Amino acid sequence: MISILLLAQLAAPVTPPAHGVGLSVPAHAIVRWDAVGHRAMAALAYDRLRPATRARVDALLRQHPDIVRLAEGVDVTSEQGVRELFLRASIWPDRIRSDERFYTETDPKVAPTPLLPGFPTMAKRAEWHYLTRSFSTDGTAPVSLAAPNVVTILPSLADAMSDNANPPALRAYNLSWLIHVVGDLHQPLHGTSRSTSRAPGGDAGGNREWVQLPGIASDSVNLHAVWDGWVGRATRNMPINDVARMLGNALPVPVDQLREELAIPAGAALAATAQLWADESAIIARYVAYDLPPRTGAAPPRLTDAYVAQGEAIARQRLALAAYRLAALLEARLGGE
Repeated sequence: MISILLLAQLAAPVTPPAHGVGLSVPAHAIVRWDAVGHRAMAALAYDRLRPATRARVDALLRQHPDIVRLAEGVDVTSEQGVRELFLRASIWPDRIRSDERFYTETDPKVAPTPLLPGFPTMAKRAEWHYLTRSFSTDGTAPVSLAAPNVVTILPSLADAMSDNANPPALRAYNLSWLIHVVGDLHQPLHGTSRSTSRAPGGDAGGNREWVQLPGIASDSVNLHAVWDGWVGRATRNMPINDVARMLGNALPVPVDQLREELAIPAGAALAATAQLWADESAIIARYVAYDLPPRTGAAPPRLTDAYVAQGEAIARQRLALAAYRLAALLEARLGGE
């Protein structure tokens, strides 16, 4: 079932900005969805939690197996400090991708690194961030959905986090992953790839599709990075709390009217809900993100100002929806008076 929010996102405003305004950052300097976007989403979700639920979340995160690095320079006994810990937890799964303590479990040539205290594994869990599947419009055979992926892992993360019988460090580890993957599920290009005759195995969610941004003379960037950076590029000089407030104003209907979109089922039905979130992203990817201008010669397609305006609007709405859904999920699993 397509929600009213998905329809609104597909018809997002496309009023172009003045040419080049806010778009002159070089492609290599793009701020990713996994930094500004994830942190702003986490801030919006955290502030929506009821005090009792927030206290449980705070207590768990203080038990994180990587707490020494997560809390560096932060007083986690203060309200401001533990809120910052939640924001840092939202990007921790991305940070470990370049951390030598962790290993790439999908590479048969890579040996596991030593298991550190409190961790269930030192694997980077790269497959937990997205869905490996594709669509095609030129007759190329699409790539089938593979597991594990962000949808299949989310229910088990929620179960492990909310099970009081588990060690606190394990529950906190799963909490940080849960915060992150809810955000990832709402990035359209984490939901699907495109298979073509040029890329029959798919383009890795737009990572192998190159485009040019307006206002940049010659640089090009992959499409996935463009969609990662919609919020970060426009807000790179804004305090994260201001970005979170901007996201809170992004949805086309008030949050108290989103009863259906924020319903979190118990048990196995949570997998179907996560699949719905991923399918929303896949639809936006197919019909908006991949709706690129035609190429001019051999150069990558140059995105129009209208495409940029629509992408930014959709990103704000998706991150806001992710924040409200994350808060609802934490309330459902850790809530109570």
